[in-house]
Amino acid sequence: MGRGVFGRRRNPRLAGTLHILDITGREVAVPLRGRATVLTAGGTGLTGYGEVWAVHTAAATADTSLMISYGRDGSAGDRASGLCAAGETVILGGLAFTWRHPPAMITAPAMPAALTMPAIPAAAMPTTPAAVPAAPAAATPAAAVPAAPAAI
Repeated sequence: MGRGVFGRRRNPRLAGTLHILDITGREVAVPLRGRATVLTAGGTGLTGYGEVWAVHTAAATADTSLMISYGRDGSAGDRASGLCAAGETVILGGLAFTWRHPPAMITAPAMPAALTMPAIPAAAMPTTPAAVPAAPAAATPAAAVPAAPAAI
């Protein structure tokens, strides 16, 4: 349900972090999860109000960008909106918004069963100290150092 002809969701999930840089140089990192994130003074410490959600930017692909709507005084009339692609920065209401999207996870293919190590039965494992071979005796320092070759 909710999937179109191309097998993708209408409203993609948020991922990564939104880094917000204010005019004083203070940076706030907001983790992005779910379908939308609300930016409030209580949550970010910034003045104003904003909303962030992911949108598809190309009809035939799964490319997504963030749609960010932000205003300094919180009123709907004061808000400015802009699209922010991964790794890009957009300026809204005097703040710089940068979306840092995590790279796609590359998973290793499963190892074929023929290459996996067989399990060692517990009966084959030595359990008593007598069954474990003793470590070789340590060499004395004089025996460990080879003799120097004779000068010609």
